[in-house]
Amino acid sequence: MSQAAKAALESISFMEKSLAHRVKAFGLEHDESVRQWKRLVTEYNVTAMKMLQTDDYELAMDLLNRAKELTKGDVKFGEADDRKKLLAITFNNMSCIHKKRGFLKTALGFAEKALKLEIASSKADNPACTHLNLCAILSRLGRHQHALEHCQCALDLLLGENYASGVTPGFLDEMGEDKDSSILAVCYHNMAVELEHLQQYDKAIQSYLKSVETAGQELGRDHAITEAFESRAKEAVPLLEAKLRESKRNKKGNEYDQKLAAYAKKTPRGTIR
Repeated sequence: MSQAAKAALESISFMEKSLAHRVKAFGLEHDESVRQWKRLVTEYNVTAMKMLQTDDYELAMDLLNRAKELTKGDVKFGEADDRKKLLAITFNNMSCIHKKRGFLKTALGFAEKALKLEIASSKADNPACTHLNLCAILSRLGRHQHALEHCQCALDLLLGENYASGVTPGFLDEMGEDKDSSILAVCYHNMAVELEHLQQYDKAIQSYLKSVETAGQELGRDHAITEAFESRAKEAVPLLEAKLRESKRNKKGNEYDQKLAAYAKKTPRGTIR
């Protein structure tokens, strides 16, 4: 275990003791206890995702199970909507762990639980992230139409006026992005991938280009993520344009064959020279 991981666990141990002391001194419902509870559950999630980066799955899941116990257990801190929000974050990160390990159906189950909690909570601030997580899982399961639907839901939320731009602790890191990532650019890129799978080549081209444009606007042209999306677009767009031209040629050929067949049916047999 790295020194950074040891330090993080020591910090968590201190936070756990601090919470216990506050509960003993003030009770569960006191603001001091509730604030420390929120900090601790958030730290469980952030540290778990850091452990995921080093493939320490057992410790990551242990931390997330502790977070789950503090949000779903018999001892109830804070308001119900706060508990739903934090439990959704925890389930989403559990989903990320199972996804990375290749347990896609288990990952899907946790992501769906997270989305239900977010829908039920007035304080949930990151349903777009959950939809993108579901998109990624469903894509790997080969369910590209459903993946696209979740991606569209994420896009609608990100473009909506009332969207709160909170991010699940650790979620974007698990996706391979940094804290300055453009979630909107990620959404456009994922949409392009699903449209490509569904052979909607013209829309896929537009989405690839939109991912580059958005990343450039939000992160800058020289940002690593912008450059990655630009590289992917330069690779994908010419191939998609070729497929689109071929698709149009085939469509015209099929239309001509259908017209010829229809004409033959109308023409009395033996009159064609």
